[in-house]
Amino acid sequence: MLYVISANIFIFMHKIVMIPKSKEDLLEEILTIIRKNPGIRPSELNQLLGIPHTWPLRKELIKRGLIRKEKRGSAVYYYSQKS
Repeated sequence: MLYVISANIFIFMHKIVMIPKSKEDLLEEILTIIRKNPGIRPSELNQLLGIPHTWPLRKELIKRGLIRKEKRGSAVYYYSQKS
């Protein structure tokens, strides 16, 4: 029997199975989080996503012109370009 828990988590034969998200899905999720939390710090973003590092994904969103990075002292904050 297959039970759907969320878009990428299922229970199959009494075991939790997680299907990895695509890069584009993760980029969209990061963008959504940054739009809802302007000024979010990288560690907060990583914690919300449950992954250890998001730098390559954040770098891609900056390159696409969708987010911007602000540095204040040693602290880094992320904002949507449409904020």
